[in-house]
Amino acid sequence: MLHRIGRDRVVYDMSPEHKPVLEVSPGDTVIVETEDCFCHKIVSESQTVGGDFDFTHVNPATGPIAVKGATPGDTIVVSIESIELDDQGVVETCPAWGPVKNVSKSCVSEIVKIQGNYASFMGEQIEIKPMIGVIGNSPADKSIPCTTPGRHGGNLDTRDIVAGSRVFLPVFVKGGNLSLGDVHARMGDGEVGGSGIEIRANVKLTVDIDKMPIDSPTVENEEAFYLLFSAKTLEEASHGAVKRAIEFISDWKSIPREKAYMLTSICCDLMISQVVNPLVTVRVRVPKVIL
Repeated sequence: MLHRIGRDRVVYDMSPEHKPVLEVSPGDTVIVETEDCFCHKIVSESQTVGGDFDFTHVNPATGPIAVKGATPGDTIVVSIESIELDDQGVVETCPAWGPVKNVSKSCVSEIVKIQGNYASFMGEQIEIKPMIGVIGNSPADKSIPCTTPGRHGGNLDTRDIVAGSRVFLPVFVKGGNLSLGDVHARMGDGEVGGSGIEIRANVKLTVDIDKMPIDSPTVENEEAFYLLFSAKTLEEASHGAVKRAIEFISDWKSIPREKAYMLTSICCDLMISQVVNPLVTVRVRVPKVIL
């Protein structure tokens, strides 16, 4: 069955307190209209997030969407079929954003027009690579802002979450209560300046349930699995992602952990998703050819 949910049905945190606005069955398809991360408040270069901008209303996620039959310990599988972009997005940076401070003296906006498969940035034509920045389920017993990533998902800002990929998310509450938003027309690994090309979108996806539990979000495409982990520091996030990869390979191939660690070292890639959110996110790419 095909469903649709509008961008007026958003949350700013992922919480067990939120009631689902849509309930679907496994195998159903949903067209999710997403708002941009600034709630469409920046539509010209004279507007920025400086001054009295309301930072309690950023990174809205459309939802929650409950999946019938999903129970704590399950995994919701989100197959992303397509991401259709609006015709205009925005890139923003501010003095305190990212690893290099005070590049700008104030917040600066750049409006980016989208034409076909290209974004026009200061006259430069850049190929778009649409991706979903925020996607996650409700945590079990607390509210987590949509600006923050974690085991539930959230603001993962991982550029492998694209059309054709599958996202695996742990279930902590009945129905899972999936929400998503913060689409980027393009973003580099790290999102170092604090934003991608932030843009409204329509995301078409199909949801399913896997009874095999997972510890943290995982992404799959035709060539690889990506094991994600978010933590306060890059070191902690790297430790968590690599540990997940070792265990994943060991369990899949039924080999000792130390042999799986060797295989991780010679065949897998440790990659930075983002370094600008309250927790940083790292992923390990595990190519399917070694499994």
